[in-house]
Amino acid sequence: MLNKHKRQSALLISVVLLLTSSIMACAEPTPSSLPIITAGPASLDFSAQQSEANPASKTLSLWNSGAGTLTWSATDSADWLILSPTSGSSAGETDNIVLSVDISGMNAGSYAALVTISAPGAANTPQTVVVNLTINPPTKEEEGKAEEEKVEEEVIGALDTESLLDIGYNHPEKVVTVEGVIVRTYYAQKSKGKPTFLDFHDPYEEYFKCIIWEEDRRIFIEEFPPNPESYFLDKEVRVEGTIEIYEGAPEIVLRDPSQIWVVE
Repeated sequence: MLNKHKRQSALLISVVLLLTSSIMACAEPTPSSLPIITAGPASLDFSAQQSEANPASKTLSLWNSGAGTLTWSATDSADWLILSPTSGSSAGETDNIVLSVDISGMNAGSYAALVTISAPGAANTPQTVVVNLTINPPTKEEEGKAEEEKVEEEVIGALDTESLLDIGYNHPEKVVTVEGVIVRTYYAQKSKGKPTFLDFHDPYEEYFKCIIWEEDRRIFIEEFPPNPESYFLDKEVRVEGTIEIYEGAPEIVLRDPSQIWVVE
């Protein structure tokens, strides 16, 4: 009789444990009942030429391969990478994220970034996709052409007074290159600072000119004998420096011989 009671007690305990396990199993969701992030391709590769156009955009596909609704958001780890859109939801349909690349100001080389896709409540959140970017260096021909165009864009005519005044007043820190023919020169030995004037217009008033102060004159004599006012007279030159304004006229002060050279 005692053994019979023991068997009944053991059976009752087993039933209780089985019911408890079933209840717990129902309370905790299984992976098959959760949203699942699925994205492809696993990596994306971009290629571009330095200083040229941005590469074409590419598409990353994203969908929910699990149950329920997948509410996702996407972020990236690089300034040069742009995602659109950056969030959405999927009940099984495919969402597309457009990936664009901006190579402005970037040097040649290899770059990598991660796109991270997160979704609260998903069984496999977060997921990542690798993005590779290769920027190829420009060819020598392209470099030469770009440099030539750059030089031509920066050269300002010595008689373009309006442009030179605008730079002098609004961009006094900007280094520019000015080109023209020196038609008049003068070494003012009796004036304060004993300046040497290189004028691009006669009369010189209100027009662009260059000035060499006495403290710098010796190095210009050594570089341009017998003296700069004789050496440069009637020659077409380019000068480089910042524009200063004196009595309403633009000028460049020459401190070093490398700032002026004859145009061949």
